[in-house]
Amino acid sequence: MEISEAELRRLVDIAVEDDPTELLEVARVRPDLVAPFHLRLAEAQVWWPADLYHGMSEETAAELVRRLDDGAGPVGLVHVLAAGGTETAVAAVRQWTAEPPQWAAELPIPLGLVGHAGGWELDPSGRRRALASRYATELVPVAAARAPGAGPVSGGPLDGTCGWCGLRLWRLLEVDRAVLPDLLGGDTGQITVATCVRCGCYTTLFTEAGRFAAENYRPEFLGRDDDGWDLPEDGVLGLGEPRPTPFAASAWNTGGSTVGGMPEWIQDAGYPACPRCVRTMPFVGMVTGGDLWGELGEGCHYLFHDPTCGLSAAVYQQS
Repeated sequence: MEISEAELRRLVDIAVEDDPTELLEVARVRPDLVAPFHLRLAEAQVWWPADLYHGMSEETAAELVRRLDDGAGPVGLVHVLAAGGTETAVAAVRQWTAEPPQWAAELPIPLGLVGHAGGWELDPSGRRRALASRYATELVPVAAARAPGAGPVSGGPLDGTCGWCGLRLWRLLEVDRAVLPDLLGGDTGQITVATCVRCGCYTTLFTEAGRFAAENYRPEFLGRDDDGWDLPEDGVLGLGEPRPTPFAASAWNTGGSTVGGMPEWIQDAGYPACPRCVRTMPFVGMVTGGDLWGELGEGCHYLFHDPTCGLSAAVYQQS
């Protein structure tokens, strides 16, 4: 992406006024161009979307930490700091977790979860634990896949059925874990993430090897039977080209589906906890409603996998 300094400053001005949409498109593919403006955006309380703050410098992070420690900055700066994902941010959250500052009571989420905005958290020993991969690959219609004939990695019904409504589960992702070596380790082995296209819109749906998991908790409402629930007619995707950055996917648009990378949340960050070990499940990809259902589709399915317990999860969000 090429953009003049004058145009970039214009987009920053617009973001500060009320609309960061265009600047966000730059930040997704060239976070280095937006990074020099992070402090100005934070001072203007442009705290959403968090994706604006990827690629933050250690110097900017240190200044945000100083303001928070001095009580000179609003508590919303924590969200911005965590989204930047710097070593300075990790060290500060580690310190604040051990000795919670007074302002921690004002946070809408526990201090230990703020790193989720940047795709990380602290493990029990206080070290950074990645929840998202540096590698990101497009999911595209099979006809446009990078390796024609390799077969789809997303789409199509599975043999397993939903334990609540009886619909066949839908394959959202089926790849070798080696495609995300920094997140799932260098070992090979297939991971399958599935959902029920009906019930998965109302709750986190856990599966194991493409089958409905016993750990699922049934919510009170799962839609009306007379709404007519059908499986997608297409929605079959293969691996495309690597994305330019881990942040370049889009949860809002057709063509935004991705293996790996960072999630673009439509609502708040929603990493599920594995019901077996209670650890946060790493993000392995997302499939947008547009890619699944076509022009009438909306929302996004976020995909997670616990390589230790073998469980997968699908979380659905829409505006």
